[in-house]
Parts: sequence; C-alpha cells; structure tokens
Amino acid sequence: MKIAVISDIHGNLPALEAVLRDAEKRGIAEFIFAGDYCLSGPYPDACISAVRQVRNKHIIRGNEERYLENLIGKDQRNWTDGQMQISYWCFRNIAPENLRYLTGLPHTLDFSIGGARIHLAHSLENWISDCEFRLFGPDVIAKQFADTQLLPDTLSGHIRSLLERDPAFQDALSGLEEGIYLFGHTHVQWSYKVSGRNVYLVNPGSCGLPLDGIIDSVPYAVLTIRESGEMEIENVRIPFDKQQYADQLKTTTQFTEANVWSRVILRELMTAREHLTFFLEYAEQFARKINDSRRPYSVETWESAYKAWEQDLLQKA
Repeated sequence: MKIAVISDIHGNLPALEAVLRDAEKRGIAEFIFAGDYCLSGPYPDACISAVRQVRNKHIIRGNEERYLENLIGKDQRNWTDGQMQISYWCFRNIAPENLRYLTGLPHTLDFSIGGARIHLAHSLENWISDCEFRLFGPDVIAKQFADTQLLPDTLSGHIRSLLERDPAFQDALSGLEEGIYLFGHTHVQWSYKVSGRNVYLVNPGSCGLPLDGIIDSVPYAVLTIRESGEMEIENVRIPFDKQQYADQLKTTTQFTEANVWSRVILRELMTAREHLTFFLEYAEQFARKINDSRRPYSVETWESAYKAWEQDLLQKA
C-alpha cells in the first residue's frame, strides 16, 4: 500500500495539483493531509475544494486555520491594520462551506492503515518539543547556508547528523510508542527511523511554500507499507515552475490587498528560504524606533517597515 503525505499547501493550487498528479502517476489512492491549507498563496478556496475532492484521506487542521477561525463573527469594519491584511483577504475569499469544513477538522488523529499505526499532528511538538526549530528550522537553514543551493541528499544527511548527535532528541525518542509520526509546520522536509524500533518520524515538507533551501521543486512524502509490515519512506520532490506561479500571484487581488505579505512570501518562494520571521523582527524594531505601540501594525507602519527592510537588504547585497 502506498500513501501520499501532504502538508502546508498555503493556498498554492498549482503546487498541490502537481503533487496530486504525481501521486496519481504512482498509483497512490490513499492520502494524508497535515494542515495549513491557506494563507500566503492566492488560491485558498480552490485548494480547500481540491483537498475535499480527494476521496480516501485522513486530514487534520494546522495553525493557520486558527487565524481564520478567530475572525468568524468579527466586525470587518475594524479590519483596518496592515499586519493582518493577508488573514482578512483570505477570510473574505473562502466560501462559507469551505471555511466550516476547515474549522471543523480535528487537530490530531490516531488511526491504523495497512496494519501500521499512524499518529498525525501538524507539528512534531505535539510529541517532541524544542527540536526542529532549534536544530534545523527554516530560519536556521537560511542563516547557516545563506545563498548555498542545497540538494535533497545534502539536507537529509545534515539533518540526520544533527538528530543523531542531539541528546535531548534521542532521549525524547524513548518516550514514543511504536508507529509512524506524521507532521509538517516547519516547511522543511525530513524523515527519521529510530534504530532498532518501529518508530518513524516524517515531515513531508511544505507542498506550497518549501523553506528548506531546495530550489525549483515542491515536496511531499510517500509511505509504502508492505504486507510483511515493512515500511519504506520516500521524500519526493516535484519539479515546479516557481516563476510562473509568482507571476500569477502578482495578478491577484491578494497581491494588491495584502501587498507587503505577498512580497515577503514571493521572496521566500523564489529562494526557498525563510524571510517572514526576519521581516517581522525588523518590523518590531522599526515600530519601536518610531515609538509606534499599535499592534497589529498600522498600514502606514507595516508598509514603511517593509520599504526600509527591502532597502537594507539591497544595500547588503
């Protein structure tokens, strides 16, 4: 039995469609979705509809779904800040039935499939805290590898080496019951099998916005469960025309109504590296410098911070 594991689509419909086509070519008929279906890409409603049409699936929600849920029933006349423009735009561009579907999804699932026990959550921190982001989070990768173009095998070996040498991670593994642990959230693809035990950790990466330094492809994972009980994990990368997608994004109302967020995301998309965290840190420093205590940031502060940040990046280049 083959199972496709997909996470962090983030409104990128072309990437989702590319992954689903690849899975179909492989004869995969079972799917697992690990959350974050929208926010950042311009096709949130279409992505949700596409996922809903997948027949044989196990599916949970991610952290981004919470931002949308928090807007339900709120007075939209108060949606005047700059920082949350992407959430407001996304909320307004998701059909009510799709929003109800998203917010009705569970946070975690535990189930058996093909004789294997599956534990599904959006983040590894549901079982092991202080690991991914500390060792190889997208901000860590961006700083450590700078402009280096990473290859999948290079990244995989680097992550395995870090995990093997980390006492806290190794200690935490002993508390896990046997099974396959599936999660996303970090936008970094990796997998790990515990030596001598049937414990597997799998992060399929971000289908819609990979931040692992690997250019021109989008990731997902394929689990193969054999009748003998043996398990095989394949970290798959699908070629993807990011420039074409970026050009499409620039023609959408998301780009005009949530311009700053969209520009930061485009930078992440094209470099496959974290930028949003760094911009948010810069925006906080910028707001404090001008003695602006309003949070979320006003449109003026948000846009001014972005212009200053972009100028700083150009000067450092």
